[in-house]
Amino acid sequence: MGKYDPPIDLTTFRCMNDAETYPPGDSIDKNVWYRAYQDELGINVTNKWTVSTSGTQCEEKTNLSIVSGDLPDFFPVDTKQLKNLVDAGMVQDMTEVFDKYASPLVKEAYTANNGVAMTAATFEGKLMAIPGTTRGLNGVDMVWIREDWRKKLNLPEPKTMDDLLNIIKAFVSQDPDGNGKKDTIGLTMGKNFYDGYAGLAGFFNAFHAYPYTSASTSMWIKDNDGKLVYGGIQPEMKPALQALQNLYKAGAIDPQFVVYDGSKAAEAENQGKAGVHFGYFWNIGWPIDGLAKKNDPSIEWKPYPVPSVDGTPAMVQVPDPTAYWNFAVKKGVKHPEAIVKMMNLFFEHIFSDNAEPDKYHSGTVDGKSYGYFDYAAVQGEHPEKNQIAFRAVNEAMKSGDTSGLNPEQKKYYTALKDYQDGDLSQWGADRTWGTEGSFSVLGQYKDNNLIKVNEFLGAPTNTMATKGSILMDLEAKMITKIILGDPVDSFDQYVQTWKQSGGDQITQEVNEWYAENHK
Repeated sequence: MGKYDPPIDLTTFRCMNDAETYPPGDSIDKNVWYRAYQDELGINVTNKWTVSTSGTQCEEKTNLSIVSGDLPDFFPVDTKQLKNLVDAGMVQDMTEVFDKYASPLVKEAYTANNGVAMTAATFEGKLMAIPGTTRGLNGVDMVWIREDWRKKLNLPEPKTMDDLLNIIKAFVSQDPDGNGKKDTIGLTMGKNFYDGYAGLAGFFNAFHAYPYTSASTSMWIKDNDGKLVYGGIQPEMKPALQALQNLYKAGAIDPQFVVYDGSKAAEAENQGKAGVHFGYFWNIGWPIDGLAKKNDPSIEWKPYPVPSVDGTPAMVQVPDPTAYWNFAVKKGVKHPEAIVKMMNLFFEHIFSDNAEPDKYHSGTVDGKSYGYFDYAAVQGEHPEKNQIAFRAVNEAMKSGDTSGLNPEQKKYYTALKDYQDGDLSQWGADRTWGTEGSFSVLGQYKDNNLIKVNEFLGAPTNTMATKGSILMDLEAKMITKIILGDPVDSFDQYVQTWKQSGGDQITQEVNEWYAENHK
């Protein structure tokens, strides 16, 4: 945590959500985190460029910087990009730097989950980037339902997938908003099938199917012989695809889903015209308006665990328990340890007992809420932090004793108390941290061992790096076409095409990795 004197200058680039907002006078170039780097560490951070995370803009701009060699001092990359940089000898070996400079709290976080975050950033025994935000338990689907609609139509809670499918169809056919028009949507979807909002991973998981294709890696599970196979080509996919097609034919899915990103898909829900989606724990606040309850007290959304199509409980998938981003450091940078110090600072202000959440995590200025943590140029996550906080806050709510809460937990406790006392602007806190909030669902998954983690934790294999994008497009087109009406049996032809287009070679490489790492 030592401060540089004289100060040093570092460059980076940023990929930011279009919906990101800043307090008056602040921006992605000037904010609470960039001031902290200057004041506490003596580091002046400059963004060479900033681009939207929408679509492929970030990936394309980053790839262009890599190919041209026009790299800043440190920058966020996915696992595929990191492998390309390592192969080209363009990034710094961070092994000794991390060991020497990482704080105990950072090291604790990155040894969690058997150290999977570090594993995926390690090449031939060398740590070639600082792992960033991990998925873990925070990156699994649950079902979000307009609870006021469900109760109005006297429908049972979704204990089974049949219950859920009936709810989705009823939200179209039984006029849940009561305006006498057939103008509502059952299931909200977007074009990106594995997003944390309005994706389809949870829908497939309900049928014990585990697809997930990105340009970097995929969701690998064990077959009956103990070999690794890609979840997205297994026969369990077909009944799930049939169910989606049936919903589309019933008018329960917006035909425009094929062009919607998350923000666009959310418009129907924010306008009170849609009532079910699959998504992550953070969906109330964004993209669902956290002030919706204040504006209309009759509204209620409730998260439920993903139900099962049969008697076997559904397991929700964690396709990539490693990291959304790794922070790569350009080879030859004079102060590579500065990036580790910036990660230490993030953990100190967000996760430690001395944390200042109102200043560095999120807060309200002139009645408007802001997520300050997103402004940080280097970000990490403590995989167990949220579950620990959820249990601590709810114990305090029962007992009234807050002496055991750290500053971040007290912030959540205060928000829940304010909601109970009638402050509807804190509805999002209740839907996240309350007894019926999203962390209660994640707790059920954890307590009942209903998390299915990707068996492949390595860097992208050679064929993944060259064919991953092709296979990703194949899968997306197959799912889209079947939803829109192609025969479900066309899935079988897709499987053969997937195998012949690099899938078989990737399967061989994945199993070679598994055998090498599980001796």
